[in-house]
Amino acid sequence: MNRLALLLLPLLAGCAVNEVGAGILANRCSDWYETGQVIKPHDDLTRTIRELLTRQGYDTPTFDASKDWVETDWDIHLSPRFREGYRTKLEVELLPLERGGYNIRSRSWFEVNNEDKNASNPDKAVWVGAAVSEKHRDRIPEAAMRFHSMLKLRLFGLNQ
Repeated sequence: MNRLALLLLPLLAGCAVNEVGAGILANRCSDWYETGQVIKPHDDLTRTIRELLTRQGYDTPTFDASKDWVETDWDIHLSPRFREGYRTKLEVELLPLERGGYNIRSRSWFEVNNEDKNASNPDKAVWVGAAVSEKHRDRIPEAAMRFHSMLKLRLFGLNQ
C-alpha cells in the first residue's frame, strides 16, 4: 500500500504543477498591429496617441515628444466571480523608417483574475494570462485592435 502511495504522489503533484504552470504560462499578449508609413511630425503623433489612449480609458504615464514608446497603466475590472475579473493595458511604439516617417505599432495585454475565494478583492488578485480561459482567449487582442482602428481612422481617414 505504501509503495502504491509513493508511486501516485509524483503523478498528483504533476497535475497541480501543470495547472499552476498553465495559468502562469498562458498567453496574455496580442500580436503587434502596425499602421505602415505615417508622414507626420513626431510631436503630432505622440499627441494623437496620448489622446486616443485617454479616450479608451487608459491612464498613461508622461509620454513626451522625446519618447518613442509608451505603456499604459493597467485598466482593472474586478468581479466577484472566478475568472470574470480582468485587466488590460496597451503598448504603443513609434518606429522611425529609413524612407521617412514612422510606423506605429501597438499590442494589448489581457489577464484574468485567477483568485477563486476573494475574486473582488484587489489585494488578493492573482493575475494569469487570459488564454487560460476559453471564454477570454479571443479577447486578448480586442484593445489593440480597437486602438489600431481608431488610430488609422484618425491618421488616414476613411480612405484606408
